[in-house]
Amino acid sequence: MDHNLKKEIIQYAKILEAQGLVNPLEGNISILDRTAGELYITPSGTRKTLLTEDMIAVMKGEQQIGGTRKRSSEYLLHEAALRARPDCNAVVHAHAPYLTAYAYCNKSINIRCSTTFGLFFGDIPCLPYGEPGTVHIADGIEEAMKEHELILLANHGCVCIGKTMENAVSILEAAEAVMKIYQMAKTVGEISDLSPEQWEQLGNNHPGRKSTVLHR
Repeated sequence: MDHNLKKEIIQYAKILEAQGLVNPLEGNISILDRTAGELYITPSGTRKTLLTEDMIAVMKGEQQIGGTRKRSSEYLLHEAALRARPDCNAVVHAHAPYLTAYAYCNKSINIRCSTTFGLFFGDIPCLPYGEPGTVHIADGIEEAMKEHELILLANHGCVCIGKTMENAVSILEAAEAVMKIYQMAKTVGEISDLSPEQWEQLGNNHPGRKSTVLHR
């Protein structure tokens, strides 16, 4: 088993918990070793700041082959996302407050005021409710993640995928920061959107557009 992958998961799990994007009862992250066919994932119901290497669950197919703690019950989310994106190896399932607020309202995010949003997201779809702990939690994820790195799960949270864990976490952090500022801006005054022409030009011409995030 790959100790470096376990260390990487612990490092980023602690970063995410320190930022309030996951907590002891909500949120999980994983890295897939595609060569070995092994999924490394945080365990269920464990404070991320207290994780140790032996606690990280290792899955091979449906079987847990490593880890002293039971794998997250939401590993199906991770498997579905990774099936959809053979170019990616890392998944973050989080309950980031500003993003999750939209999930609680069953609303996709389609804002046009942020250049960051235009460059890296375009929009963030919200999938219909799927019951946690069942196969339905992953309904629609494979199709949605073919075209998006970040999606919302109605009444639940969000899922983000990246080529590496750094990619996935960076995407999540950027989206949460934009949505926090967006909510603050609405208290200041009327939001000023980019025109359709400006929005299209931003996505087509800027060297920092979405494709560079995942280094495709």
